[in-house]
Amino acid sequence: MKRSSYIFTIVAFSIGLFGCAQKTKEVAVAQTAGFATFPTPAPQDESDEIVGVYFMPSWNTSPDPAVDRDSFWSCIQDPANCSSLLNPGIWGPKGRIYNARYPYEGPYLERKPIAELKGFYSRTDSEVAKKHLQYMKSYGIDFFAYDWFFGRHYYYHLYFGPQSKIYYPKDWQIDPNRDGRVAVPGLVEWGDQLELLLAENAKLPKEEQMKFAINWCDDSNERWMLWLKVGAPEEMARKANYEGEKPDKALYLKVHKKITQLWIDQYFSREDYLKGADGRPVVYFYFPQDAESRAAYYGLTLKDLLDLSQETARKAGFPGIKFIAVMAGPMLERERMYGLPTLWKAKNPNKPWEGGEYQKRQLLQEYVPRLKGMGFEGMTSYVYHNFFEKDNRSYADMRETYRGHWKMWSEKFKNDPNFEYQVPVAMGWDMRPAGGTWPQQSGFPSEPYKDKVHSDKASFTAKLKEAQQISRKYRPSNGNTVMICCWNEYLEGNYIEPTEGHGFSYLEAIKEVFGN
Repeated sequence: MKRSSYIFTIVAFSIGLFGCAQKTKEVAVAQTAGFATFPTPAPQDESDEIVGVYFMPSWNTSPDPAVDRDSFWSCIQDPANCSSLLNPGIWGPKGRIYNARYPYEGPYLERKPIAELKGFYSRTDSEVAKKHLQYMKSYGIDFFAYDWFFGRHYYYHLYFGPQSKIYYPKDWQIDPNRDGRVAVPGLVEWGDQLELLLAENAKLPKEEQMKFAINWCDDSNERWMLWLKVGAPEEMARKANYEGEKPDKALYLKVHKKITQLWIDQYFSREDYLKGADGRPVVYFYFPQDAESRAAYYGLTLKDLLDLSQETARKAGFPGIKFIAVMAGPMLERERMYGLPTLWKAKNPNKPWEGGEYQKRQLLQEYVPRLKGMGFEGMTSYVYHNFFEKDNRSYADMRETYRGHWKMWSEKFKNDPNFEYQVPVAMGWDMRPAGGTWPQQSGFPSEPYKDKVHSDKASFTAKLKEAQQISRKYRPSNGNTVMICCWNEYLEGNYIEPTEGHGFSYLEAIKEVFGN
């Protein structure tokens, strides 16, 4: 799940793409004198699973603000207008190159949402947002984890009309001589769809509302480069940035605190935010290795960042945050070059914006044991593409690789009640609308055979039942959350939202297995 306009730098075996957390059927946050109180949740049948699903935001890819062309829909309908296929950062200077060996196989019109969702809908259509919520709720999904992106590098001006409503922590410093230019940069990217979903959710009766959580996706190398470029001389010369605005360690930490404060102010205090039995908001953290490697550039650990978030939440009256890591990665020694990095090092320390290298890579089974020490209290996945030697070349393969992961991680944590493995499920994988798996600078997909992982209602139902059995077998340590990928990952071929191709079959499977 990486977005084309901020660039999918995907390499073979990157394995996975976005993520989510646990909940007990839930606890509303009451605000009393500025502090949160957390009532005890009602007892619940321990056999009940909490079902979560990832929600991928869509966005406008047209340079013309009058044209709202969503990259999901353009890639499904018309390759000539697909930003993913044309992006040189993904496929090289000529974009996605089609030939006899790797032809274009679209359009993929079976992925068109049903008429009740208005087909290729607008992401800002309130009627469609309401339908999303109602379908999730009525078919047994308990919460959605919204893939949440934040651009650290954006400076903006709170006195400038179009930017005046962008979030900025109350009483934080601005420069009144520059139209209220903020002292600490950063803003939410593609957050308008979440705002709409939450607005519609608030209109529903309490018993019909969905819970939601943040799945923080801090995985774009392009955005990391834009952050480092804040201090570049050319940015100063064109006055995009000013003297003193440098992407140093101090500012990096301030931005992280701003991110956490935003969660607190805009999400955590809502009654529909996903919280554990102890009242702690749950935050999913997609691919923590990306954040760890970049924090290491400043001599910081990921624990430093999570501790800062915990401290910020407690000062706001919350009992802390429950962080769940969303993990996947290679497991074979020969794949180490594609492993999970723990350090980013600039090629030229005096010009870090020119690029660097990700170093000290670990295999998945080496990385996972470190998670608890970083401050995570659980782990799940977005998509597993392999398990040791086994690749996903069909849905039968995917079911086998998932069984391997389920057993490995459930067994690993079965004696640790303080670290849970939330059992993940995926409905498939087929990235052909975005050009294929995985993008290469040569203009070709490197592993096109992975774009044949197709399920149907029967095979998906069988996988859900297996996940349920594993969740219940290891309930004391696994908790009771099952995470499903995904509601609407259309470009990756991983979507359960009702479409003309499969109708309601995937939602029916969820309801049949997990009920209400």
